[in-house]
Amino acid sequence: MHERDVTQLNQLAYRYAAGVDACDVDLFLSVFTPDARLRSYHPEADEPFADLAGRAQLAAIPNTMRGMYGATTHMMTNHLVAIDGDDATGSVLCTARHLEGASSINVIIRYVDRYARAGGEWRIADRQIRFLWSERHEVTDSGMGRN
Repeated sequence: MHERDVTQLNQLAYRYAAGVDACDVDLFLSVFTPDARLRSYHPEADEPFADLAGRAQLAAIPNTMRGMYGATTHMMTNHLVAIDGDDATGSVLCTARHLEGASSINVIIRYVDRYARAGGEWRIADRQIRFLWSERHEVTDSGMGRN
């Protein structure tokens, strides 16, 4: 495993978070292969509640998040990868905070990924969003002039 590959894969996780949080469709799509698949699972579920594939379907995610929440932050940690040539697998933990009115919905997520390298660049080819648990807390100051 090359340190450069690990660094690029870590940056991929951070760019995913930045794209979601900024509701930046181009940045968000830049982390995926053209035919990427993204599935979302409730805690301990065997079947996904959402299954999206390809850029057209994935492009809706940032704007959907913008419509649902005043702001989000996705903090990526514990990114572990196994590299085999131009393919890799990995998992990354995420603490996602979603501002909804005067509440913060905090969600703990494990992303289970398959990566592909093309043209020297790593991309997410398949991502399982495994929701582990969530919490709701009152926000004392949203920083957005609402509270």
